Amino acid sequence: MNEYCNIEIQKLASSAASGRYLLGYNGKFFEANSYVVELINYLQENADEDVAISKYIEKRQGKYTKEQVRGFIEKFIHPLVHTEAPQKRKQFLYEKELFSASLVDKITPYLVGLFNKWLVCGILIFAVIVDVSYLSQTSNLLDFNKHIDAYSIIGIVMFMLGSSLFHELGHATACRHFGIQHKGIGFGLYLNFPVFYTDVTEIWKLNRQQRNVVNLAGVYFQSYCLIGLIVIYMITPSDLIRYLILSMNFGFLMVLNPFFKFDGYWIASDILGVPNLRRRAQELYGYIYHRLRGTMGRKPYLLELKPCAKYTFMVYSILVNLFMGYYFVYIIPSFVYHFVMSFPSEIEKIVILLSNNMAPPFSLLRNICMQLLFLILILVMIYRIVSPLFSKCKK
Repeated sequence: MNEYCNIEIQKLASSAASGRYLLGYNGKFFEANSYVVELINYLQENADEDVAISKYIEKRQGKYTKEQVRGFIEKFIHPLVHTEAPQKRKQFLYEKELFSASLVDKITPYLVGLFNKWLVCGILIFAVIVDVSYLSQTSNLLDFNKHIDAYSIIGIVMFMLGSSLFHELGHATACRHFGIQHKGIGFGLYLNFPVFYTDVTEIWKLNRQQRNVVNLAGVYFQSYCLIGLIVIYMITPSDLIRYLILSMNFGFLMVLNPFFKFDGYWIASDILGVPNLRRRAQELYGYIYHRLRGTMGRKPYLLELKPCAKYTFMVYSILVNLFMGYYFVYIIPSFVYHFVMSFPSEIEKIVILLSNNMAPPFSLLRNICMQLLFLILILVMIYRIVSPLFSKCKK
């Protein structure tokens, strides 16, 4: 059987002025231009590879030699079809599947009805209105000085974990709604952020509007949790509920941030119609560098975009590099400095309170735990980035 026949080809929804295509093989997806697709079509139609190459060269009017075409096939197409499972590009410094696709599949049929478009729009709009009203009318949002017991802390952790998993179920259910297959739900480490994730690779089969529904589905599902918490707070105000509401709002700001590779990043990618947004943003600076040196670098994806998307993407590429520089050069060093200066005194406060048989306030425990967790995750991030470099040096 012709091995190339297993490559699935379809149009990729993007903002590129020239046609872009999606190649699917063995559960993995790749972007290609019309020239590559044309070559694959010849390989699929002809069992003899030499015949396919000759026909392609004839169609391209001798623009390429047989050696050039064969070299391209061996470098880019053979690895695709000759590998049982193409190497997955790692999105996280660490990742571990927690719930298999088959297990998640048993739950999503009961939730797919939530994706009625009027219900989705209504819940999201209502959640925004209720949340803005709550934040604007509630005083002392950051005041959590009351003492809190161990059971409440366990309850907070369990709620945040459950809410995050419900978020991931939103992505999986949206995939089912659009008739594509999702994979499992797992836990990963992105930079120094612990995250849950859902593998929705087949999302590339959808158009841009459908992809954004999948991207936003997690926040949509969590909106139900947020509305429920606000209703409970209106009935029985408490520091605990107020803390959960505020935590969810900070979570929304984080996942909708278009600069980290969370939901906001993929939403921005599909609004702009630019797959692999971060890598495309870096291509621009590499191209400018080569031009300044007088060498011919690879033409960046930016120059292939339609005018409106081109200028928007240019602004994004500048902002994302400024933001990441700010995060790594200022935010992380500032945190480490603040930790070194304040942590000993905070530990001293806890020791004094405990020695006087007094329970430490929740705000103090929260600050210490969050600082310790953040520092540990920074160290893990550095280790996961640096250790492969040392391994290569030893070789």
